[in-house]
Amino acid sequence: MPRYAQPKPSADKVASSTVLKALHVLQSLADLCDDNPEGASVSQISLNSGESPSSVCKHLAAFQQYSLVEQDSKSGLYRIGIYSLRLSTLALKPMSIRDTVAPYLRKIADRVGETIHLVIRDGLRVVYIDKVESSKTVRMHSEIGLRNPMYCTGVGKAILAYSPVSLVDAVIAEGLTAYTPHTLVSRGALIEDLEKIRIRGYAIDNCEHEPEVRCVAAPILNHLKEPIASFSVSCPKWRLTDDRIPEIGEMVRAASAEISARLGYNI
Repeated sequence: MPRYAQPKPSADKVASSTVLKALHVLQSLADLCDDNPEGASVSQISLNSGESPSSVCKHLAAFQQYSLVEQDSKSGLYRIGIYSLRLSTLALKPMSIRDTVAPYLRKIADRVGETIHLVIRDGLRVVYIDKVESSKTVRMHSEIGLRNPMYCTGVGKAILAYSPVSLVDAVIAEGLTAYTPHTLVSRGALIEDLEKIRIRGYAIDNCEHEPEVRCVAAPILNHLKEPIASFSVSCPKWRLTDDRIPEIGEMVRAASAEISARLGYNI
């Protein structure tokens, strides 16, 4: 039989594939830095991204030229570079949701004296885009830009409860890791909790992501009844007692209704 040469991939496709691999390496580094701010080694990035060490080194070198990635001169570990901060700042500028929500967050913070977080969804996770810090000495530590799972955080569950079933299924399919003994790790338990959230209008993180932290959260819905963000009251579990949860829950539920109405949500 005659043999025919296989068509060569176009330059555009090759370039696109290379760019995607490079961005995957950058994303893998960012994920690793979530867990270890000191940075990650080439071997760790290679394992996390599925790319060969030589390919990882090549992409990291390119990112270093633009300060998207930097390498510690002593440890040799890589971490996200300073130019990423400029990109994140530019990305946050159009998010008028922060300006709309800010007065409500400050009002709640003044009333409860605890840390208030604002997040949006980023794939199967939530990313923190704003916060009002508690003035108390003992408080929850958090950072703008931090990404956390949806299924075991109050802010994440508040979004999941009002999201399509397909998103809930995708989160479950990725795996429900037990961060603490209180983490909901079965489909049935998570689905039941999401139903309770819809009934009462707010979510509770009962030490499900961090063993000493409790949160009460509510979604922010737009004119299409879609959850576009959520916010929470977060504090050490001994300050957020069972008796205090309904009071704070009603507070965030009422604020959620006001904010959502300003964004066009109509029951």
